[in-house]
Amino acid sequence: MKKHLLALGLLLAGVSPAQALDVGDISSFMNSGSSTLSKTIKNSTDSGRLINIHLERLSSPLDGGQVIPMDKPDEVLLTPASLLLPAQASDVIRFFYKGPADDKERYYRIVWFDQALQRCPTR
Repeated sequence: MKKHLLALGLLLAGVSPAQALDVGDISSFMNSGSSTLSKTIKNSTDSGRLINIHLERLSSPLDGGQVIPMDKPDEVLLTPASLLLPAQASDVIRFFYKGPADDKERYYRIVWFDQALQRCPTR
């Protein structure tokens, strides 16, 4: 029986974006027998946000865990990797595990980069 555990920890870039973007639980788990995970993100501000997302593989989920290379480039896929999220809106990000089906636990960090969108002045 394949047995893998995919633990995803969240890292929010910057102080201001962390207050504006709600990504839900700080940790998510993908148990053996599952290869997909969905996370809802919410923009609780009155302005649109540009959000870019990427994953890093970690050697350990503990404080001393180091970023390590993935076994293959498509080990974990996500969609969308970038999106424009209007004010007071939400969207779903989906993660797909395509790595080995073995007994080894693997740990990943989701990195969310979030920027406020400015309105263009009208003349």
